[in-house]
Parts: sequence; C-alpha cells; structure tokens
Amino acid sequence: MKKQHFLIYMSLVTCFLLVSTTSTAQLKDRISINGYSSFEFEYQLSDEGRGDPNGSFDADLFDLVFNIEATSRLRFVTDITWEHGAALEDGRGNVAIEYAFPEYTVKEWLKFRAGKMFVPFGIYNEIHTAKPAFLAVKEPLSTNKPHKFGAEERFYPRWATGISILGNFSIGNASGDYHLQMSNGEQENTNPFEEDDNTQKAFAGRVRVNPIPDLKIGASFYNDFLTEFDINDNPTFDRTTLTSYGAQLEYQNQKFGCEFEFVKGNFKPSAGDSQKKYGIEAMFFYTIKNAFTPYLRYEFLEPDIDIDNDNANMISFGLNSMIDDRFFLKLQYNYITSGNLNDRYSGVTSSEFQAALVLGF
Repeated sequence: MKKQHFLIYMSLVTCFLLVSTTSTAQLKDRISINGYSSFEFEYQLSDEGRGDPNGSFDADLFDLVFNIEATSRLRFVTDITWEHGAALEDGRGNVAIEYAFPEYTVKEWLKFRAGKMFVPFGIYNEIHTAKPAFLAVKEPLSTNKPHKFGAEERFYPRWATGISILGNFSIGNASGDYHLQMSNGEQENTNPFEEDDNTQKAFAGRVRVNPIPDLKIGASFYNDFLTEFDINDNPTFDRTTLTSYGAQLEYQNQKFGCEFEFVKGNFKPSAGDSQKKYGIEAMFFYTIKNAFTPYLRYEFLEPDIDIDNDNANMISFGLNSMIDDRFFLKLQYNYITSGNLNDRYSGVTSSEFQAALVLGF
C-alpha cells in the first residue's frame, strides 16, 4: 500500500513538474520585459534662478514595461515606475503605474484600448518617461510641462482613464497613425482613474502622417469640461472648458534632424475671462559617427496672451553620446530668461547644467 501511495505521489509530482515546465515555457514565449533608467545631475550656475544651487544627484527613474501576448489579437501592456529612489515607508520618491491597458487588434488600422493611458498629444507626452527615446535630458517645459515654466496649469493632463481607438494606415506612398481617446478627464477632488465627477467626458486625439520616410507631420487636440466648486468646496453645475490643440513636425535623415511643436490652449471658466496661452519648441541636431549628437533647442511660453511681460524663454545646448548600445550620456546647458510677471522666474535670468546617464533594455 505504501508503495502504491509513493508511486501515486511521484506521479503527481512528475505531472506537476511537467505542467509547470510547459506553462513556464508558454508564459515565457508570451511575455516580454523591457525598461529604462535615468540617473541625473543638476546644478544651477547662476546666483539666482529656480534650478538646484547645491549640485545634486538624482536617481530619477527606473521603469519596467511588461508586454503580455494573451492571444494573437489581444495583448496587455503595463509600465511600472520607481522615481527618485522610491522608499515609501520613508516618504521618499514615488511608485506608480504609468499605464495599464489591454489592446485588441481587429486590423492594423483598427485597435481598441481600455484602461489607464497617456493622453495622445504631441511629440513627448507618451514617451516622457522613456528617456532613451529622445535626445535632451528632459522633455520641453514650454509644450509638455508649462506649469513648471510659468503657466498655472498644463495644456492637457498627463494621464487619462477611458477607452481608445487607434491604428496605422497607408495612403499611396504615405503612412501614418491615429489615436482617438475618450476619458474621465482631469478631476480636482476625485481620483480620475476611478470615477468621474461629472457626466461630460474628455476627448483627445492625434494624427501623424509620414508623407516621405524622413518626415513626420502631426496634429493633436484635447477638450474637457472641468467641474467648478463653490466657496464651501462643493461641486456646482457650472463647468470650465479646457481646449488645447497642437501641431508638430519631425524630420531626420542619417545625420541631420529637427523637430518643431506648437501648442495653444484656452482655459475658459463659466464666469469671467478666459486664459489663453501657447508654447513653442524647436530643436536642431546633427549626428557624428553614429554616436555623438550635438543639439540646440529653443523653448518659448506665453502663459497668458492678455498679460504683457509674463513669457519665458529657454535656449539649450546639449550633447547626446552613445556609450554603448542603448546606453547614453547626455550633457546640457540651459539659459533661461523671462518677463517680470512670469509666475515662476519673475524676470530673473538664470543658467544651469544638466547631465544624465540613460539606459534602455
């Protein structure tokens, strides 16, 4: 009897190991893991400014990106990030899900997503954490982070929870892609990734076209209706309209490249004057020996077109060096000027040095 029990036990263990091995092999074939990290240094060179006068190292981020092929048509994608040496029990840094959504492919020109996603707008918003994907140390403030350049708010929220339709297309010799998104939009007192605080939804979209292989032209829009609150912080039936649109151009051949982005936004409360702002970013670069890419970038932000002397400007000189495959050293010098009424810089001229070691894998 004991021998029979032992044989049954060994048979079960063998079956479990075979199933586990098979499942592991199947799972390994269906999951791919990628990621990136960025280690940075910042130092304010001028006596005044909004940079870092101490010259600080920053464990900026470490991201893992999981791509799970559930079926031939269905995949699940998520990006988990650890920012600034995250140690939450000490109240330091941040851990977040950048995005998490299933994507179902009907055709290459028709795909569906549902979940937490980046808002599809402009050049940088969907790649801002993927530091190996762009030349500079940081994404441009003027078009992607205007609230850090003197504006009261962004042109559009960074993330959204909702549904999307997207795909790739070709017309003759031209190719392109589109992305349309409906979401809860931005909220003030509720979690926009869990519920909406009004019945109206936010809409965003972008279309990009490659008329020739080296050139990409695109246009974006975002529209939302934000809930307004009374003096007791209770929601009212009034809405503030947030509308933004943008245009982008990217060109790159084997050595020379440039990009240009223009974004304009209108923040219109139900009562009172609207606030219109716009941002411009332009960059030129040239690659030497497939490893060294010096670049020049210009940024301009007008936080409110009805207020004089509140704009901000930044000229950046940089060098992106490829140390190894997908491993980069970025060096950048920023020179910043602004109007006296700029909320962040208040007319102070400043300069700063930035560096980053960036790895993609």
